[in-house]
Amino acid sequence: MKNRLRRMLKSTSDAATEDQVSSAPEVETLKTPIGWTDEQQAWIDRGADILTFEEEWIVRIDKRYALTDRHGDRSFAEVYESLQLPHPPLALDVPLEQVIFFDTETTGLRGTGTTIFLLGFARFEQGGLLMRQYFLPHPHFEAAFYHHFLHDIGDDVRFVTYNGKSFDWPQIKTRHVFVRERVPRLPKVGHLDLLHVARRIFKGMYDSYRLTAMEERIGFEREGDLPGFLAPMHYFQYVEHQHPDIMTGVLQHHLDDCLTLVGLYDACNRLVTHRAEAPSPIQENIAIWLADLGIHEGSHAHFQQVKELSAEGWLRQGYLHKKMKNHEQARDCFLKSDSYLGYVELAKWAEHIAKDPVLAYDYTERARQHVERHHWLITKKERILAELDHRGRRLKRKCDA
Repeated sequence: MKNRLRRMLKSTSDAATEDQVSSAPEVETLKTPIGWTDEQQAWIDRGADILTFEEEWIVRIDKRYALTDRHGDRSFAEVYESLQLPHPPLALDVPLEQVIFFDTETTGLRGTGTTIFLLGFARFEQGGLLMRQYFLPHPHFEAAFYHHFLHDIGDDVRFVTYNGKSFDWPQIKTRHVFVRERVPRLPKVGHLDLLHVARRIFKGMYDSYRLTAMEERIGFEREGDLPGFLAPMHYFQYVEHQHPDIMTGVLQHHLDDCLTLVGLYDACNRLVTHRAEAPSPIQENIAIWLADLGIHEGSHAHFQQVKELSAEGWLRQGYLHKKMKNHEQARDCFLKSDSYLGYVELAKWAEHIAKDPVLAYDYTERARQHVERHHWLITKKERILAELDHRGRRLKRKCDA
């Protein structure tokens, strides 16, 4: 079956190099049972739309949720209201209605032989939330697949994904190449990848940062979920047997993924904007993340919420105070970090701010003691000790002058 799919995909790729029709026909949504195959009629009977393009067709499935509905702990109305004022690291430059929470299912993890057979998104619209899925019933029909998807989303949208920057969107760009003469151009979209956000906010709290692991943050638990790694097998079975029931579990898994993105975006935004209580480790992670982004005031506000900082937290807060020219506060933080980097910073403070080379030399020696106690790679240790030796000799000359 996999070999059969590869042959189909190759013929699709070859076809894309031939002369194509320059203008795209109008979108057709056909729901009347005139001339439908059993396969198409089975989808229609399940409430799906059959969308045609040239000689191809795909399946589009819409499900609408009221704002009173929920996915996890919070209703979509609560989520919608909360996301009207996102914090800068999570803010997108368009109204929330132009943000799509996007995910795909593919036949593999990488390579030009991998195709997307299911893509879709959740999107807020007037009075509710739309969940829309596009299903590719045959590998030959990628032109119809991307034509209707790109026609529907328009040019001015922003994507919220989970590992989408590294996986989903590159896959779309790869497959789009084969049909680009027949379908609209890919939009130049802004992109917020929640995988990177989750790794920063919840750093050190999970062994795995899979999307399903993050669902505890929004109070959602899947029941009877089909694992994502089984999705390609179900698609291969569908291509052979053409029965919609084969894809039921895959469609539900994909739907849950998209709705979880909505909830996770909301949960992360509330943590960053202080609208949700968070334990000290999360506050510290957010403070460090914001500091790395240059959002100093926001970082400082989160540091103030931490009841007990780690050594790394004290060090990073010290760097923040140093950037903000709060030299005394920076000194106190570096002392509490009790780290070799902290003592290096204290040596700099003593030499350049306090103008005390003797104290600077003492801090340099403390830094050396910390390095010597660590079991680092020999090359790293030797390099750091050489730097400290150089600093120590210079300060010693300054003390003797």
